[in-house]
Formats: sequence, structure tokens, C-alpha cells
Amino acid sequence: MSRYYYNKEGIVTDIYDLFKTLPVLNYSVNLNNEATAYKKNKTQINGFIKKINVKKLARDTLFTQIVEGVCVWYNRGNKYIQFLETDQICIEYMVNGRWQVLYDLEYLSSYKLNAGLAQQINAAPDEVTTRKYLDYKAGKGERFVPLDIHKTQVFKLRGSRNEPYSIPYCIPAVASILHRDLLEKTEKALADRVTNQIIIQKIGTIPSQDGKTQLPVSKDATQGYHNNLKNLVQKKHDHHSPDSSSTAPLTVPSFINIEELKVNMNTFPKEVWERIERDIYKKLGYSMSLNMGGANGQSFGSSSINVEKIYSTIFYMLEDIEEALNFYMEQIATNDNLNPSIRFSRATILDKETGFKQAESLYLKGRGSLKDYVESAGYNFDHWLAQVKYENDVLKLDELPVHATSFTQSGDNSSGRKSENKSTDESDKNNNSNANDSPFPSNT
Repeated sequence: MSRYYYNKEGIVTDIYDLFKTLPVLNYSVNLNNEATAYKKNKTQINGFIKKINVKKLARDTLFTQIVEGVCVWYNRGNKYIQFLETDQICIEYMVNGRWQVLYDLEYLSSYKLNAGLAQQINAAPDEVTTRKYLDYKAGKGERFVPLDIHKTQVFKLRGSRNEPYSIPYCIPAVASILHRDLLEKTEKALADRVTNQIIIQKIGTIPSQDGKTQLPVSKDATQGYHNNLKNLVQKKHDHHSPDSSSTAPLTVPSFINIEELKVNMNTFPKEVWERIERDIYKKLGYSMSLNMGGANGQSFGSSSINVEKIYSTIFYMLEDIEEALNFYMEQIATNDNLNPSIRFSRATILDKETGFKQAESLYLKGRGSLKDYVESAGYNFDHWLAQVKYENDVLKLDELPVHATSFTQSGDNSSGRKSENKSTDESDKNNNSNANDSPFPSNT
């Protein structure tokens, strides 16, 4: 249902995409540089972070939690983090405070032995083998295969600590979305009645030759008049018919009356639509002004409060992602004293200017990070550093002569602003009284 409304409902689509794209996700990895084998471990951990494409991994994890309610990682040899589908797994209990993930072999039953089964088993976690699957199907093995608890991670946004599963983000708003869908279907039905209009053909009686009596129309004649009108209307609605855009003549006797069925087009008032729209946003915890730039009853203050709420939700999920990555890096490190840790930036695309000013202030005051300073400006630090080294070491741009301007020259140089020593009343007074010769207090 959550995936369906992500594809169908624009509000759900926007908020799901917002959670994925809002954070900038610049990151830094720290290790204790006083521990032994620091350089070797630093290289290995940096390689792990690069192989798993950590920024994309974080975005996909945020998105999956929002769409499905739960996200399960499986570490494939420190080379790739696999996402396990909810149909593939079962989570029922904890081991030492960590959820034990079980792989459901019944998931493979939809694949035939020679039609995709081998590929599915190869793509499954390492603990899942063809032998275990065949034993299960033969009644000799267990249905659920425990996965290595050191390779799996379970993420969820909602629910209590002892619940392994969580509902997707849009579920509280489904009732209001269905309500609006019902109103839309009602209005579409009215529009269809107008587009596919109903024609009423009333056939009276035929007057006799002397005009004194009225004779009924025969059944065959009535059916003929009906078929003529029906064929004409169908041709007018058939876009491939040559008569659909031209005048179509219809000859009927005077005792036949043709009229269009009147349709009452009174639809739901504007207030009903606005109320349901507000209910959808409210149940999603999402401000209308964030989606449309403004709305009735919305203000800059309300949108600022709402985006702070979204920030807190995203940063809560990021903390879990950081903890999971730290768990993996601790297994890679050969020295327990290294204490590897990763931290994602809490900056977002909505507060880039504020983040840049803070990083600039810290750096210019001598206690800031150059990496944070560069990345807050929107650049990748590694690319920026490589470009700077290329310009200085290869192009040697720092050795090029500087243009002589008022900003680069001073003193008696021919270029730049000339030094001035204008005489003023105050300077003359000081010179006459030898005020400039008075010693400083520190020299007395």
C-alpha cells in the first residue's frame, strides 16, 4: 500500500523523496591515530566506506525505512551492503540485544529448479544454500535459516524497542487519501455522464390521413429510428470515423422528439477539498508550505517548525546508520584501540547558507576544519584537494605574477594607491608640542 501511494499520490511522493534528498550527508571517519597499525587500518576502513558507497547507502536506507517501515542490511564481505526484502526474512527474537534475522526458504518456492532458483540462491545471503533449500522441501530441514548476526542490521523508525517491525510513514494518512479518492471518483462519474451524453428519442403516434385519429408506430419502424440515431452518435464519438468532425444529417418524422438528458453538475464545495487536503498533510506530519511554497493558514514560522520536526526524524535515523557502520568498522579494525567512527553532517539543502557561515567562522577564527569549510560550500573535499594540488604542483598557478592593482600593491610601488602624508590641524598641533615623543606608559 505504501509503495502504491508513493507512485500514485503526489503528496506521499514528495514527502518520501524529501526524506531521501534533504540531508547533504557529507561525512568524516575518525580513528585513534595513536594506536598501532593506524595507517594500515585507515586504508582498509576508507576502502570499505568507498566500496559500499556510503552516501548512497544512507539515502537508500532512509528511503526504505520511510516506504517499508523497516530496512534490513546484510554485509556481503565488506564489499556491498545488501537490502533484504521483507518477504525474504523473519525477525522474532534478540540475541545479546541485537535482532536475529532469519531467512525464509519458502520465498524461493516460487522459482523452479532450472528457472531462476540458482540465481536467487546465489543472490541470497551466504548462509542460504541449495542443499538447505532442498532439505527443507524434502521435509528434512528447517524453513528459517539464521543469518550471521555480525553481518545484519535492522532499522525501523516507529514502534517500541521490543517490536522488530514498523509501519510505513504514510499509513496514518491512508484514510484521508481514500476519502479524497472517493470524491475524485464521484466527480469523474459526473464528468463521464456529460462527456458520454445520453440522448432521449421520444416517438409519438402517427396521425391518420383524415387527421382524426392517432395510429401507433410499428415495432420495426421504432427500432429503425433507434438504430439510425445510435449509429449517428457512435460515429460522432469515433475519432477514426470521417463523420466525427463534420456535420451529420439525421432525418426524422415530425412525431419524433429528440432531447438530451439533463445532468446536475453540482460538485463538492471548495471547503471540502481543502479540509481533506489539510487532513492528509496533518496526518503525514508535513507542512503544506514545504510542498507548495505557501498555503492557507501557513506561515514562515509554521513551516520552520515543521522542517525542524523533519530534521529530527532524519537525524534520528542517521544516528542508527552511524552506529551500524561503526559496528562493521570495528570488525575490520585489527586494533581495539582504534575506535573507528563515522559521522554524517547534520546540514541539509535548506540551511546550506547557515552551515557555510558557521564553518567559515570556525575556520577563520583558527579552530575550524578545512574539510567542513570546503564541503559546506558545496564541494567534495577530495575533488577540491586534488584540484588545488594540480593547480599548485602541475600548473604552478601560485608562481604566476600577480597583477599590479590597488589590492596587491602598497607603499612606494609604482602601482597601487599612493601613500599620503597630508598635514592636518591635529597633526600640526602634535608636532609643535612634541606629543609624539611622549613615552608609552609601559616604558615608564
